Amino acid sequence: MSMWLYQLNQKLWGPQRYRMEIWEGERWSWSVGEKKLGPTAEPPRPGDTVVFFYAKTGGYDPGFYGWAVVTAWVPKEEEAEKKDHIYFRPVAPSDHLKMDPWWDGDHGVAEQLADRIRGPFMQATLWWVSEPDSAALRRGIKRWLSGEGGIR
Repeated sequence: MSMWLYQLNQKLWGPQRYRMEIWEGERWSWSVGEKKLGPTAEPPRPGDTVVFFYAKTGGYDPGFYGWAVVTAWVPKEEEAEKKDHIYFRPVAPSDHLKMDPWWDGDHGVAEQLADRIRGPFMQATLWWVSEPDSAALRRGIKRWLSGEGGIR
């Protein structure tokens, strides 16, 4: 299974809206613009994990806001809107993270990890996350939630 990073735009869909609308256990579908697939060039599959991230550019409340299980991927050829769509169900600890996003300060571990995942293409919507970065992301979220995550 793979992990994916979905970058939200604070100007178009702000953190306040995310906090109000996204709840663990509900099924959602979002369109996907530019995507950076992994070495196999396969899109997300059911059972993969997707983590939601707001960059500090263009907003005031950056960080990792939650994660979800991918339930379906619908390519743009099958969508009336002509964009790929990712279907997902948010899971714990998303409700906690949306209130206290993992962001340990500028140039902290969260930002460094997001920058490494996004590489030189920081304006896309969806990125495949390598296994080492996936493990680092899971560790970082666990540390943040346990209070061991650094600056708070």
